[in-house]
Amino acid sequence: MNLFQQGGPMIWPLLAISVAALAVMAERFVIFTTTRFPSRDMLAAILDMLLHDKKNSALELVENNTPFFTKFFAALLTKGTPRQREERALVAGEEILFELNRRLDFLATTATTAPLMGLLGTVMGMISAFSRLANSGNVDITMLAGGIWQALLTTGAGLGIAIPSLLAHRWLLRQHEKTAFAMQQTAALILDQIPAADEP
Repeated sequence: MNLFQQGGPMIWPLLAISVAALAVMAERFVIFTTTRFPSRDMLAAILDMLLHDKKNSALELVENNTPFFTKFFAALLTKGTPRQREERALVAGEEILFELNRRLDFLATTATTAPLMGLLGTVMGMISAFSRLANSGNVDITMLAGGIWQALLTTGAGLGIAIPSLLAHRWLLRQHEKTAFAMQQTAALILDQIPAADEP
């Protein structure tokens, strides 16, 4: 608590965004680790069912194991021309990717803004330290050093928030890209495997 009091006014906004960033990191980590795209084995089982005209069983398998992507597979397996199914799958896929992308921009903004807020706090602290030194009328190196280390607290806090936010944002963005790539590959594979007899 003493460090927060000595950190000046900018330490409190930094504390607020650090709590928000931690909450977003935890929530997105849970989302990405519990909504993984179907594994290769499951995709192989789905394709096998489709080749044996068992669409309902394939959809049931998806719904039981990866319900987050049911809408995407349902769009691929509904009746229609390959073009129509592709368009429906594109819309469903974009909705899923939008859900996965939620709040990632907040982490990117935090990684960029936190060091600047910390630097602003340091500048304000340095101005205050030199102002006190000027008003005291004599050069007291102890007073100057004390003011500087207090001012640097916000820079340290800003970097301490920015680095994990940046790392988390990069990792989550990579998971998002991998999911998008897997959906694209799966859509191409299923549209190629679905028999033409399914077309109206």
